[in-house]
Amino acid sequence: MERFPVGAVVFDLDGVLVDSMPAIRAYWTDWAKRHNVSPERVLASLHLTAEELVRRFAPSLDARAEARATAEGQAKIESGITALNGGPALIERLPPDRWAVVTSGRRLLALQHLAVGHLPVPGVLITAEDTPLGKPNPAGYRLAAKRLGLPPGACLAIEDSPAGVRAARDAGMAVIAVTNTHPASELREANGVIDSLTRIELAIDQDSHALEVVLSRAI
Repeated sequence: MERFPVGAVVFDLDGVLVDSMPAIRAYWTDWAKRHNVSPERVLASLHLTAEELVRRFAPSLDARAEARATAEGQAKIESGITALNGGPALIERLPPDRWAVVTSGRRLLALQHLAVGHLPVPGVLITAEDTPLGKPNPAGYRLAAKRLGLPPGACLAIEDSPAGVRAARDAGMAVIAVTNTHPASELREANGVIDSLTRIELAIDQDSHALEVVLSRAI
C-alpha cells in the first residue's frame, strides 16, 4: 500500500468524479465539424479551457462569447452523465474544508455535472472563470491550495489525464492518477496510478484530524 499524509484532496471533475467525457467529446466533435476543424485535434486538447480551444482552432470567432455558447450548449446534455465509482463515498468521508475541485470547464458546466452526479458543491471550486489558462498550466491547482489555506505541497491531487497530472505536479502537489480516460502508460508522471477511486481509503485521526490517503492495489 502507498500512503500520502495530506492536508486536503483536490479533485479534477470530468473523468475523475463524473463520467461526462463521452458527452463532452460528442459536443466538441460536432463543434469542430461545424467550424471545419479536425475533431481529432480538438479532442486531443480538451484539457484546455473553452476560450483557449476557440482561440486555437477558430481564431476568427469571439472567444469569450463562443465559450459561453459552448457551455450553454453542453449544459443541455444531461443523459449519460453519472458519478464514477468511489467518488461519492470518498467525498462523504472528507471534511468539507479538506477538499476542492479544479476543472478547465466553465462554472455553469461544473455545477451541472456535480448536480447530475449527485455530488455536493465544494467550498473551493476552481473553474475556467477563475483562471484563463487550462491544464497543463498549474494556475488552477495553485489557486485551489491558496483558497484552501494550505501550501500546494500539503495537497494531493487526483487526475485522469497527462495534462492534469503535469499541472498538479508543477503546482507542487503529489498526484494520484486514475485510468478512467487514459491508460496507465500515459500517466506515469503521477505518484501513484489506480484503476478506480474505490482503491482509495482515508484514514482520519479523530484527535488531531490528520488526514492520510491510502492506495490499495495501485497499478
